[in-house]
Amino acid sequence: MILKAITFNMCHGEGLDGTIDVERQAKFLKKYKPDIIFLQEIDMYTQRVYSENQIYTFSKYVELQYRAMGINIKYRNGYYGDGILSRFPIEYSANYLMPLLNPENEQRGILCNKISFGTTKLNLFSVHYPTNLEERILATEELINIIEKIDENEVIIIGGDFNVGVEKIGKHQYKFEKSEQYIEYGMLETYLNKIENAEDTWFSKIGQGCIDTMFYSRNIKAIRTETIETDYSDHYAVYTEFEI
Repeated sequence: MILKAITFNMCHGEGLDGTIDVERQAKFLKKYKPDIIFLQEIDMYTQRVYSENQIYTFSKYVELQYRAMGINIKYRNGYYGDGILSRFPIEYSANYLMPLLNPENEQRGILCNKISFGTTKLNLFSVHYPTNLEERILATEELINIIEKIDENEVIIIGGDFNVGVEKIGKHQYKFEKSEQYIEYGMLETYLNKIENAEDTWFSKIGQGCIDTMFYSRNIKAIRTETIETDYSDHYAVYTEFEI
């Protein structure tokens, strides 16, 4: 069986043209016929997106009817976090808040959903890592603590914006330093495989880098991966087909 998955930091629907339009993002990705979409930076009812329920809109136009959102913070009369869209019913959903070293830093989360794909149990995680290394390591330790408790016969797929090599240097300003090895990835690769994507997925005036990717359990295979270029966010999407 083939499972098609996409991870996408949707930047609350805002494209490089400054227009907020979740519908065009969803319709653009719909042509890949995904079964699962991992989303980061979703707004729900906030003022900046005119009180839109963005995960509902995305779900509607990409035609994946099952959805779950993990709320990490309250923001401008609404909420902000990550999401998972699925072609298959979601049997269980939980959102785990990542550890913070500084309460002034943005709260991030680990959204976990469990679904059944045929006779196989899938554990899906959408993550958006912090913008400093120390908190990313703590987040990875928390994620590993969760996946260690999953039965070895079940499947794990993690999609997200891992922010590897990224450090915050000011308000809405970040720098990126490329490395041949990232501590966070090395920790996860003790348990999981990583897809082979190397193209830049994030773009800013200060830097750019390949920070969006997927990890998967060793009882499945990644048979095709593509970086999806788009101007509808400051991130490209990443598509992978898994043989399960």
